[in-house]
Amino acid sequence: MKKFIAPEDASNWLKDGKILIHPTEGIWGIGCDAFNKTAVSKIVKLKKRSHSKSFILLARSTDQAINYFDGISSQQADYLNKVWPGHLTAVMIAKDSIPNHLKALDKTIAVRVSDHLHIMSLLDVFGGPMVSTSANISNRQTPIDIEEIMKIFSDNDVAVYAHENGEAIKPSTIIDIRTMEFIRE
Repeated sequence: MKKFIAPEDASNWLKDGKILIHPTEGIWGIGCDAFNKTAVSKIVKLKKRSHSKSFILLARSTDQAINYFDGISSQQADYLNKVWPGHLTAVMIAKDSIPNHLKALDKTIAVRVSDHLHIMSLLDVFGGPMVSTSANISNRQTPIDIEEIMKIFSDNDVAVYAHENGEAIKPSTIIDIRTMEFIRE
């Protein structure tokens, strides 16, 4: 399995339609180019995950993230500008132009603008959003040891963006921006 330190190398891997195990604010994630449907499907297969379960998109900026939402109000945008970048995922109706493989059944999309330095660096170079989910087999605990994760996802199309995770001890908070109700705190 390849390991990358430079964001340019990890970005090129993603642009080639491949999968990347990556650090997040707290746990290891696994992701790919969000607009590459084949790569997204491969993550579903590797994780043994239901196709009906949606992903979180990691966006490089608040402006990029807000651009994926349909009908966002100025108050909602102001709120997101205050909390992003940060450890918060926002759910909102997706624009029609967003591919269906990124939308939940109710046409929503979940997006986060991370404040993790290495993810921010990667996304700045990559330019587009990444699909991201925990680096585990669905419905199992996420290992904290990268070597164990590498064994689970041993595949020629999977590499590691080898930087440390942040210090968060729980997954990101998720808020439904339409209602301002917390889905996960």
